[in-house]
Amino acid sequence: MSSTNLRNGWVDSTVLDPMIGLQVTADEKPSAEGNSAFFYGTLMHPAILRRVIANDGGHLQICPAVLFSHTRLHIQHCDYPAVVSADVGQKVMGNKALDPDEKTVRGVVARGLSAQDVALLDVFEGDEYRRKPVSVIQISSWSSLNDAKTSEILSKSSILPDPSSARKVPAFVYIWDNPIERLAPRIWSYDLFVKEKLGRWLAKDPTDEEQRDDEVNRRVSMAGTIVAPSGGEGTLKATELSRETTKPEFGHNTLKHFGFDKGYINLNNGSFGATPLPVTKYCDEITKLAEGRPDLFFRITFKPLLKDVRARVAKLLGAETDECVLVPNASHGINTVLRNFTWKEGDIFVSFSTTHYAIKQTLHYFRDTEPHPTVHDIPLIFPTTHAKILQTFRQYMKSLPDPHKQKNIVVVMDSVASTPGVKLPWEGMVKICKEFNAWSVVDAAQSIGSTQVNLSESQPDFWVTNCYKWLMAKRGCAVLYVPRRNQHLIRTSFPTSWGYVSPPEKPDFAFVFEWTGALDLAPYLSIKAALEFRESIGGEKAIQQYCNTLAPQGGKRMAEILGTETADPNEEYTGTMTNVRLPLPLNQDESPTAKAAELMVELNEEYNTFVAVFEHNGSLWVRASAQIWNELSDFEYTARALKAMCHKRLHATRKPAARL
Repeated sequence: MSSTNLRNGWVDSTVLDPMIGLQVTADEKPSAEGNSAFFYGTLMHPAILRRVIANDGGHLQICPAVLFSHTRLHIQHCDYPAVVSADVGQKVMGNKALDPDEKTVRGVVARGLSAQDVALLDVFEGDEYRRKPVSVIQISSWSSLNDAKTSEILSKSSILPDPSSARKVPAFVYIWDNPIERLAPRIWSYDLFVKEKLGRWLAKDPTDEEQRDDEVNRRVSMAGTIVAPSGGEGTLKATELSRETTKPEFGHNTLKHFGFDKGYINLNNGSFGATPLPVTKYCDEITKLAEGRPDLFFRITFKPLLKDVRARVAKLLGAETDECVLVPNASHGINTVLRNFTWKEGDIFVSFSTTHYAIKQTLHYFRDTEPHPTVHDIPLIFPTTHAKILQTFRQYMKSLPDPHKQKNIVVVMDSVASTPGVKLPWEGMVKICKEFNAWSVVDAAQSIGSTQVNLSESQPDFWVTNCYKWLMAKRGCAVLYVPRRNQHLIRTSFPTSWGYVSPPEKPDFAFVFEWTGALDLAPYLSIKAALEFRESIGGEKAIQQYCNTLAPQGGKRMAEILGTETADPNEEYTGTMTNVRLPLPLNQDESPTAKAAELMVELNEEYNTFVAVFEHNGSLWVRASAQIWNELSDFEYTARALKAMCHKRLHATRKPAARL
C-alpha cells in the first residue's frame, strides 16, 4: 500500500480495516461500503457532514426522509437534538398525548457511507448515542450530496407520507443513549438551529487553524467521551477545571491540583515535571477510549486529536502546525535529528561543558562510529555573562578548520542548561551558526512552559522541547520542530516506520512521525489538557512570571541561609531554576558524582524534599526549581536541611535528622 493511500486515511481495508474491533451488534455493524444513515440534527447540513467524515462526500447520495414513531427533543444546554422512541418522548413531554407531527422526525437519509465514514461518525456522536437499525420513509428522489441544496432537502412536507405505501429505506440512526433527565420537554427545530447556532458549527474555512475551536472540531476532539455540563456544550471531564471562574492563587494553594505525598516538598520540577490531576484524569479518559475500541482508536480516532495537539503547541511556539511533531522526549528528538544526517569524514560536532550528559554520550557514540566525526567541547564556567558566552562561542567557531568547506558542522546547544540550570543565549548562538554555515540543534528540554518562544523569529535548524516538565503534560512527550526548509533532511523517524519513503519520493514530515509503532498515546494527547489547565489557573504569562520571579528570590534566600552565593549574581540567566553553592568542599579523593548522589538520597529520605546536587568548577551546587506549587518557605526549609547535612559532614558527626 502506498504512503499516499495511508495519508488519505488508511483506505485499503485489506491492510488496515478500520472496522475491526468496533463494539457493535451484528445487525449494526457497517459493511465496507454502502451503509445508509438517517440524520436528523446538525448532520443534516451537508457542510457539517463533510467535515465530520473528513472528505467531500462525493460518494454519497441523500434524500429527504421521515422516521415514524420517534420524537426529536432538545438536550439541555446543547445545540444538538436527541431522538427517542415516541413512548419515551411522551414521558419527557409530561405524559401529554403527542400529535402525529410530534411523533415523526424529519431529516435526510444518506447512502453510500464507507466503513471509515461510519467510524468517524461514531467518534462525533460519542457515548451519548448508539446506532440503531430503522426503516425510514423516502420522500423524494436521491441526489448527490455535492449537488444538494440544503434548503430544498430540509424543507418541511405539509402532508406526511403513508407508511404502508411509501418506499422504505433500511438505515441506522443515532438514538439517544443517555439519561432522559438531560432532555428538555420541547421539540427541536432545525430551522431555529440554522438561524441561531449554525455559525458555531461551521468554520469560515475548514483549513484555517484559527477556526479549529468551532463546535465540530470541539466535539471531535472529545474523542467519543462527551460530557455536557450545566450551562454549556459538552467537554471532556478532564478539563472541567478550565471552566472555573475563580482563578486559584499560585503557591501552596495549588498543591491540591497535584498528586504529591502529603508534606513532600518538590523543588525539582526541572527533572521530571509533575502532572496536574485534571491532566491525569484526561489521560485516564484517553486510555479508556483506547481500550474500549482499540482498532478504532489506533487507526482513526487518535489522528485528529494528535493534529489538534500539534496545532496548539505550534501556536504557542510561533511555528506552523506541520513544522511540529511529537516524540517521547528531547533526547529521542535529538537522536532522531542526528541519525538523519549523512556523516562524512571530517564532520564536526560542537557541544559545551554544560551539555546534558545523555546528549554528550550521543555525540560520543557518533564519534566512536564510522566515519568518526570529531567532537569539540567548549567550556562554560559560571558565573559569567551572556555576552561572554557569545564571544567565546564566536571565537571558537572561528578557530575551527575550514568552516565554510563542504562538511557538516553541527552545534548542539541548550536553551536552558541542566547543571547548572541556567538560561543560555541560544537565539544569538543560532545567528552565529548561520554566519559559519553550521547547523544549529537546540536542546530546549526546559523551554516550553517556562519562557516565551517564537521559533519563526529565532529560526533554529532543529529544536526540541519536553512538554512534561514545565508545560505539565504527562511524561513522556516532547515537540520536535523542524522548519520546512530542513524537512527534506528528516527522511525517517526513530524507529523507522510507516511514513518512510524511498528516494526520490519526498517524505511528508508530519506523516513520518504520525505512527512509529504501538505506544501509549495518552502522554502526547495530554498536552491539550495541560494547556487548558494552565489557562484555567491564569495562563502562560502569569505562570511564567510567577516561576521566573520566585526562582531568583528562592536562590537568594537559600544562599543567605547557607552562607554562600548563587551562580548568577546579576540574575541575568536565572529563569525558573536557581543554582546555589553548598558550603561543603570536595576532597581530592572524593568522587563528586558519588557525593552528590549521597546528598540527594539523604535529602529525599530524611527531609522529604529534593533538589538536584551537582559538581561545577570544583564545587558542589544545588539546582532548585520554582513551579506554581512552590513558595519561598520551600526554599528556606530545603536550605536549612542542606545546611544541617553539610554541617554534619564537616564535623564528621551523625545525628538523627529532624523535620525543620
